[in-house]
Amino acid sequence: MSADIEQYSEVLTAYLLETAVGNGFLKGTLLSTPDIDEVWQRFSASFYGDAVREFNGYPEYCLACAGYLGMAVAQLWDKDWPRYKDLPYSYFQGSRGFDDMDDYIVGNILGEEKLSVAAMHSLSAEAYHFLMRSGAEAGTAEAYRFSLLSMEVMYRTGAAIWLDHLGYKFEKLNL
Repeated sequence: MSADIEQYSEVLTAYLLETAVGNGFLKGTLLSTPDIDEVWQRFSASFYGDAVREFNGYPEYCLACAGYLGMAVAQLWDKDWPRYKDLPYSYFQGSRGFDDMDDYIVGNILGEEKLSVAAMHSLSAEAYHFLMRSGAEAGTAEAYRFSLLSMEVMYRTGAAIWLDHLGYKFEKLNL
């Protein structure tokens, strides 16, 4: 990963963390687990395939869906990970596929609308504005990579918000 790409991801992550904390969506730590991170590695190619087709017309929706996916995976991780860990990407889509992924996840997996919708509306807009201010020229390989990274960061942020919502917190172990 080039320095610009790595720096973009780190700065966007810090920016969204600050925004999420400031809006009360998180308490200050970007919680994560290797299990949830691994799911992104499995789903990202399929997710990108769906999102890239729609990104020019609906960028904030595409970014929000990545966050909703992170929330949904975190919910299932907490609920019964051995049972849900091998679900296919298609499990997270509604009857219209990617086009109603947000509604499907909120209504059928999370069962909660207030926090999830407020967080994703706010953070997807912030992520998109951050992307637009990145300086990457539209239509370039750099802009494409930044778009993909923005979706990955939204996934991780959505997962962290949901883990926080479920009551998880970071505790440093003194070994």
